[in-house]
Amino acid sequence: MTQKRTSRPFLLALAFAMLAGCARETFDIGQEDHEAALKKCTSLAQRKHYEKAVECLEIFKSRFPQTQQGQEAELKIADTYYNQGEYLLAADTYLSFIKLFPAHAQVDYALYRTGLSYLKEAPKAIDRDQTYLVKAAEQFQTALRAAPNSPYREAIIRDLEVANDRLAKRIFYIGHFYYRTEEYISASLRFEELVNVYPKSPLVPRALFLIAKTNLDLGRKEEARRAVEMLLREHPDTRWTNKAQGMYL
Repeated sequence: MTQKRTSRPFLLALAFAMLAGCARETFDIGQEDHEAALKKCTSLAQRKHYEKAVECLEIFKSRFPQTQQGQEAELKIADTYYNQGEYLLAADTYLSFIKLFPAHAQVDYALYRTGLSYLKEAPKAIDRDQTYLVKAAEQFQTALRAAPNSPYREAIIRDLEVANDRLAKRIFYIGHFYYRTEEYISASLRFEELVNVYPKSPLVPRALFLIAKTNLDLGRKEEARRAVEMLLREHPDTRWTNKAQGMYL
């Protein structure tokens, strides 16, 4: 009996402690001015209290919906997800901002960061699914069209080149796989896709050489000749050009 009487207070205390530990922190947003309230939320993100920062910003957004700061809270939520490494949540939130405020001055930033989020989410291994890499390139292109004078233009172009380089490598990887397995028609189609879609890729000279070689293997000399002529004309000083010159056409 004594053991039961002494254990109940202990269990009650333990239960209250657990409840207190699980309780969500409340934020007294709305009692101060906009700037002070927003600073309270962003300081949480700066200290890497990401979940609390998002909760704080959501409350701020609901308390000040018609203000500029209330609109930009959506961007700060997206930035918080991005900094946390939650790239798909970040992309969805940036896209939500664009949909809600299409005329906002920071739409170009949101477009750029959407692309960057997809780029971060895409696996670097070229043999993995690259759906998000394609989405990244599409968002960067949209950003360039929508805001040609954006202060983020140079960064967008740089990251678009990164995405395109990785996409070109993936196409070449698939084409070379088909080439090695002697599926020459499929190989040639992939190499042609690389040349047409990513003409600035450093893989283009090699792709043109392999287009010529696969077409020769298929007995299509005219197609092979056109690939070699393009290689000679547009990439005269590469090792693949030199190799192509020795082909029997």
